[in-house]
Amino acid sequence: MKKLVSLIVLLLLLTDAGAAFAAPKINTFERPARGSAYTLSQWALDGWNAPWDNGMSTRTWIDGYNFNHSGGQSLRVFYPQGQIDPPNSGAQAPFEVTPGREYYLSYWVRFSSDYSWGTTEFAGKLGLGLAGGGACSGGIPCTGYNGFTSRMIWRSGGQAAIYYYHMDDAGQYGDYAVLKNPNGSDIYYPKGTWVNIVQRLKVNTVTNGNANPDGEIQIWYNGVSAANITGLRFVRNTDLVDKAYFSSFFGGATSSFAPANDSYVWYDDLKVSTNRADICELSTGDCFTRTFQAEDYTSMSGVMKETTPDTGGGQNVGGIDSQDWIAFSNVQIPRTGTYLVEYRVATPNNNGKISLDINSGATVLGEINVPNTGSFSSYRTVSHVVQITAGTYQFGLYAVTGGFDINWWKITQLY
Repeated sequence: MKKLVSLIVLLLLLTDAGAAFAAPKINTFERPARGSAYTLSQWALDGWNAPWDNGMSTRTWIDGYNFNHSGGQSLRVFYPQGQIDPPNSGAQAPFEVTPGREYYLSYWVRFSSDYSWGTTEFAGKLGLGLAGGGACSGGIPCTGYNGFTSRMIWRSGGQAAIYYYHMDDAGQYGDYAVLKNPNGSDIYYPKGTWVNIVQRLKVNTVTNGNANPDGEIQIWYNGVSAANITGLRFVRNTDLVDKAYFSSFFGGATSSFAPANDSYVWYDDLKVSTNRADICELSTGDCFTRTFQAEDYTSMSGVMKETTPDTGGGQNVGGIDSQDWIAFSNVQIPRTGTYLVEYRVATPNNNGKISLDINSGATVLGEINVPNTGSFSSYRTVSHVVQITAGTYQFGLYAVTGGFDINWWKITQLY
């Protein structure tokens, strides 16, 4: 009997350990066709599912032309002049995640250079947040049975803050905490610059139906802790974090919160995980990244170097026919993980394809199609996601089908 009890306890511990880290979700916006709306069905193709949305079909756009944090594309969200609230401003969708007591959420964000913070009043929701259960918000009191929400906001002048609904809200609406620099000054979102925001939310424990004040919210801004809120009570029941809540719009209850001009926000590299180790923006040394100029290969077959017309000048590798290759020796990958690999390519031809391998082709990491960019003078960045184990390798770029030029390629850790 003792052995049976011990076995049951062990199985329960193993089950808890297995459930402790849900599989991370990530979105780099590289798959959808650039220039198209990123509808809810397109989100679903990338593994992000939600039962409803506002604005995804009408106010989102896959930008493969202007700005991105990594890869060649990002998500742009539109906030029309004079409009407020989710039906008319920004985009909203409660994306489902595996229920968990503690989650990390990371994304990169860029405000348009002429972004309007409002008209005569100033407030709006930014990007993704974390939520659970009934996701109480909009002035609805959180009772401990109707969930919770925690979202980033902006205030006057772009002042950055975390806005959260919990059981002990001071007033009708949620509470907020302004993000702080290490010297104690307030953080303000810049315009025209990419910044990283990471949120951690831990749901409180419950004892005999009573909410214990041990819930927590922590925010990092560009990898530095900017807010740490403890002693929170979110729930009296079994609700956990079960939503990565895309909730971004102007308002505010009146049109005085509306933007004075059309405004845009770009989003890139969204990550949601129960495991801090998956958020490389919080790692020592940040997310590993390395760029290789194509002409700096250590060995090759069949290609030539030539002056590049691409931005930045220098040289590119051209004359690439099918079965040609370039290789790069002694490339150190410091951490096992998931990596985004980018290629800067140009071609007037269709059907080009690159195969990325390590150790003289012994292991193929992945293949990517090279799109027709219009000419050998018109460059575009394309990318794919691969898994790489920590180690030192020779990387090879092999032309499965040739007919393109390459200026550079780049490896960036996602998680």
